[in-house]
Order: sequence, then structure tokens, then C-alpha cells
Amino acid sequence: MAFVAATSFRVSPLTRGAFGGDAVCTTVPTVAPVAAVSMAAGSDDVTRRTALASGAAVAAGLIASASTTGGPVLVPSAHAATAVNLGSSVEVYKDLNKGFTILRPQGWNQFEATAGQYDIKWQDLIQPLEIITVLTTPVGKGKTVADIGTPDAVGTKLAKSRRAELVSAVSKEEEGLTYYTVELKSASVHQLTTLVVNKSKLYSVNVSSAEGKWSKREKLLRGVAESFKPSL
Repeated sequence: MAFVAATSFRVSPLTRGAFGGDAVCTTVPTVAPVAAVSMAAGSDDVTRRTALASGAAVAAGLIASASTTGGPVLVPSAHAATAVNLGSSVEVYKDLNKGFTILRPQGWNQFEATAGQYDIKWQDLIQPLEIITVLTTPVGKGKTVADIGTPDAVGTKLAKSRRAELVSAVSKEEEGLTYYTVELKSASVHQLTTLVVNKSKLYSVNVSSAEGKWSKREKLLRGVAESFKPSL
């Protein structure tokens, strides 16, 4: 199957980055089958691509450049419950260089690092708006996700930059780390962004689907987002 990169960048200033530098919003290019891009062409296509902006770039005000090395491994105990709930639809992906593990959907296209946009990306073959990305950004020593702002403040910034409605912004504590999860929706796209800082790295996990299919795909995509661990 032939693929094309439907690339659109939009960089706009927000506020001063909590970790130093200017906070920016960088649109993540969507790589979709030629037929899907043709069918989605027009103003709606631009809106959908814009909605996939990187949460880490907005939050940290920094752009990372990196490569990723990893692959499927045996399911560790940290992922066991989620893996059981999602069944054979997922497998574990471990990135040794970036220091994280996540459940990834079976059979999705995988795209390697694109500087400043994602370290790894997966996209469904049939539904090109179903996308999972992970981006790591270096931050100052001793920083936590709370240094970005409150969950509501972060959620509001992301909603504005992505031209979406803020559904919820929550935080949780797990194994000594604070995670923020922001849920957004627009007429075309539903998104979850998870942010966590560990060992001077800000991790941003973004999952999305077409808004009209979210109710059917939420279990898988939310399960993938919740499975992310910034450790090996």
C-alpha cells in the first residue's frame, strides 16, 4: 500500500515554558493511505491534522530530536492487568534508549522518530485518524509535571492550541510519579494526552480517533495510554 505524508506545521507562541524557553505548539504530520488522504482533502483534513499537535511541545516549550530503539517484549507485571483487558489486540513495546514501555496495537503501521514531533508513532491501517504517538523532551533536573501548571491550566492550553473542547483534565499518582491526562474533542477528532516527568524527561503520550468512532475505540486507546510507564 502506498503512503504519503500529509504534513502541516503550525507553530504558535503560548506562554513561557515552565521548564525554560518559549512554549510552542507543533502540529504532528499525519501519514495516511493515499485514498484516505484524498477522501479527507479540504478544510476538514486541515482541521484533523491540526488537532494532532504534540502535547509535550506545548507543555515543555522545547522540541526534542531523537531516535528510538525497541521492540515487542514479554508483558511485565506493570502491564498485566491492562493486557488481559485488551486481550490479543496489543503487545508490549519497550524503548531502551528513551526508557519507557507501552502497549501497542497489533497490526498497526509503525513510524520511527521524526524530530520534534514523535519518537515513535503507530497508525491504524483502516482508520488513519487512529494514531498513537510518544514524544520525550529533556527538562531540568528535579522538575515534575506539576511545574507545567495545574491539570486544568494545561488542559486549557492544549484545547486552545488544538482548537478543541476540553472534556476533562485529571492527575494521578502512581509509583511516586504524577501523571496528567487531558481529554479533548472536536467535531472530527477525539484525543487523550498523558504527560509525566521522570529522570529529567517529559513524556507525552497522545492517542486519537475519529470523534464518531471514539465510543467504539475508547477501550483500546485509553488502555494504551494508561499502560504507558516511563521506566523499563
